[in-house]
Amino acid sequence: MTETKKYIDRFGLVLLVVLPILYFTQGENALGIILYKISLSLIGVSTAELVWAVFFKPVYGKTESLSYAALPSVMLFRGLLYAALILGFTLGL
Repeated sequence: MTETKKYIDRFGLVLLVVLPILYFTQGENALGIILYKISLSLIGVSTAELVWAVFFKPVYGKTESLSYAALPSVMLFRGLLYAALILGFTLGL
């Protein structure tokens, strides 16, 4: 729970500063676009988790149980999977 609170504090503070600035400089439309992109990013992360759990976790198993030799390549693949799905959703592909 401490890690979650740390990230909420960190990103919440940034949003608390940035959102009013964007509202006053870009107008109400900018906030709608930002919230839309954030929601698409969350959908991308959720979809990536689902794809990993359904298709790849049965093959690779838990990442904690991987050997040190296999861990970097599997984690790189997982990161690329996450990045591809997040970019796909946010760019509307």
